[in-house]
Amino acid sequence: MDRTVHRLVDSLARDSTSRLVAALARRLGAGRIAVAEDAVQHALMQALSLWPFKGVPDRPEAWLATVARNRALDLLRSEQRSLALAEELVPLAAAADAGEGRFDRELNDDELALLFAVCHPVLSPEMRVTFALKTVCGLTVPQIAAGLLSEPTAIAQRLVRARRQLETANVAIETPPPDALPERAESVRTALYLMFNEGYSASSGEALVHPEFCVEAVRLARALAAHPMTAGPASDALAALLALTAARLPTRVGPDGVAQLLEDQPRDQWDQNLIALGLVQLGQSARGEELTVWHLRAEIALLHSTAPSADETDWPRIAAIYDQLIAIDPSPMVALARAVAIGRAKGAAVGLAALPEMSGNPYAEAARGVFLSEVGRSAEARGYFEKALALARTEPERRLMERRLRS
Repeated sequence: MDRTVHRLVDSLARDSTSRLVAALARRLGAGRIAVAEDAVQHALMQALSLWPFKGVPDRPEAWLATVARNRALDLLRSEQRSLALAEELVPLAAAADAGEGRFDRELNDDELALLFAVCHPVLSPEMRVTFALKTVCGLTVPQIAAGLLSEPTAIAQRLVRARRQLETANVAIETPPPDALPERAESVRTALYLMFNEGYSASSGEALVHPEFCVEAVRLARALAAHPMTAGPASDALAALLALTAARLPTRVGPDGVAQLLEDQPRDQWDQNLIALGLVQLGQSARGEELTVWHLRAEIALLHSTAPSADETDWPRIAAIYDQLIAIDPSPMVALARAVAIGRAKGAAVGLAALPEMSGNPYAEAARGVFLSEVGRSAEARGYFEKALALARTEPERRLMERRLRS
């Protein structure tokens, strides 16, 4: 029973924490995100303590919501906050009132509403994204640091500053008015993209993928694209990008637990429903005139998803798209992906020359090893594969590098 309860609570912690925090924070109001987080964590600990003896309730998530609500009341009273505020907290039930009692132009999704609330103009764009990833998306500080190519200490300090600024400004944790949504939408899109990336390629641990992050990011991206105040080409392009990429999740790791590169993945196992959904969203994204990073990334995902094989992929077109992308998003990871595409389009020697200097990055070290081996410099390649193995972030990636070294 204990093991079953632990597995259930672990699952709820992964899948429901951000939703419960979002629903509770929406009702608590200004500056009370920390209270919502503490209350939900308390509820999870109570579940671990009580469920093995009293049994699992019929609606576990609703039970957690109720316990979290009561804990929030206690925390507010202990801080001598206004009891009037506490009395206004309505009972929370999982998926109970998601679309009721709100105007058509409001955001009916609690998590999406909280994303927009924390992406407040009082914060800088980088603070908005960082705070959203931690508070709503449920990523840890090391995961956020990996996604933003930063140091955990810097991310932790940024989170402290963000909380302080929001509380100083007395920002209400509630859905912004409809006309305030568009200016915050790009920060929300970026947060969802980084949340998805952590699910698609984990920054550490035994597992390479965390599908729950990907599923939630796709769901929220589709909600963003469907809402009248945040709909538009950029949101459609993001939804297309995430759906097309998520289609490859089933083949990211092979049956032997080894990470599978794109060229090794069995394409008949890709999720055709997600590819079809991505195609629809990408078609809708073409109705605008502005070319965004989301359009460019979505087209790359489309070319990969629809190519019959790795050899038949339109690598010259992908390399050309990366040329466009690096002009508007000059990040090291974009430069690395561009070099890989150039190597596939023009040959390993050209790709090797295009690789950026990214010492300490496992993917850059592995790419250099691959290109060196393809031009016949096997001894040098081995050194880079050994570096990639030492830097590998997850167990499936370590196994992949070990396989390369053996071969």
